[in-house]
Amino acid sequence: MRFQTYAPGPPGHGVVRHARSVAGLCTIHGAVSTEDEPDLTHAHFTDALFGDTIEKAAVNFRNWMAGVHRPLVVTVHDVPDPFGRSRRDQARCRGYADVLEACDAVVVSASHEARKAAALTGKPIYRIDLPLPPEPFSVHDHLLIEPVPSLVLLGYLYLGKGHLEAIDLAAAVGRNRASGPPLVVAAGSVSAGHADLLDRVRRHAARRRVPFLLTGHLSDAEFTDLACSARVPVVLNRTVSASGSLLSWLSCRRRPVTWSGHYTREIARRHPGTLLLGGSKRELAEHVVRALDEPETTRSSSRPQWTDTGAEHVSLYRKVLAEAGRHSAVAPC
Repeated sequence: MRFQTYAPGPPGHGVVRHARSVAGLCTIHGAVSTEDEPDLTHAHFTDALFGDTIEKAAVNFRNWMAGVHRPLVVTVHDVPDPFGRSRRDQARCRGYADVLEACDAVVVSASHEARKAAALTGKPIYRIDLPLPPEPFSVHDHLLIEPVPSLVLLGYLYLGKGHLEAIDLAAAVGRNRASGPPLVVAAGSVSAGHADLLDRVRRHAARRRVPFLLTGHLSDAEFTDLACSARVPVVLNRTVSASGSLLSWLSCRRRPVTWSGHYTREIARRHPGTLLLGGSKRELAEHVVRALDEPETTRSSSRPQWTDTGAEHVSLYRKVLAEAGRHSAVAPC
């Protein structure tokens, strides 16, 4: 079976990295990734990668798909809320509905995304987890590292990622500590188009008297070193749909401090003990204080048992191809 993957955008973008990871995992199970006469196409859609507005993104996607090999499997990311009342929510729902109707199979990465996608289309929805990154070979070597007290966020800096919230959290914690607020570390670089946000974050940190560090681009080894040795791992995006950053922490046997939301509660139910959930700022602060004083609370003795996402994708490809074969067999001449 031969398949083509399509996810336009910078190589470091989370959705593009996800697409590349899935393609690699599928090859382990005998599927062949190719751009030369594939049996099917697997696209990954989030509106930000296809246009600067949802309307343009949907049109660009429909124009692109007119020339691809069918059947077409689409994994949708950042699925909008069909019950949202804002103009943006409503516009994104219309755009995503157009995309979903144009494909032959719809894939999402979480159960709450499946419920939202089902409200946008009558097509069957398939939930396949984000793949858990491979465990770093050096994870055991990092368990004894004692870094400076810090709150660390993984990945690009962009609006809504949680950097401002991390600064507020560090300031709140620092009021009751003789050493003052812990350092907030943004482990990554600034997302394209968000350069002005970095100035805003730095000004906010200065006002709150919280030390702030942006590492810039990290190699895979540097990323692993920081993820394994960070004092307090945090994920503070309140509305995260499915988080590669969160799974990066889990792959390094870390228990991140994170908001209690649809996705994080789903992960906590399926993999008990992997997250330090907070339903309020006070609960988050309590987790951070304990983690600063007792670093072992953010570490796990083992990685969660994860599904084989490569095998699940290949199984779906075969099902979609079988359906397409049945339909063509009964199509009128």
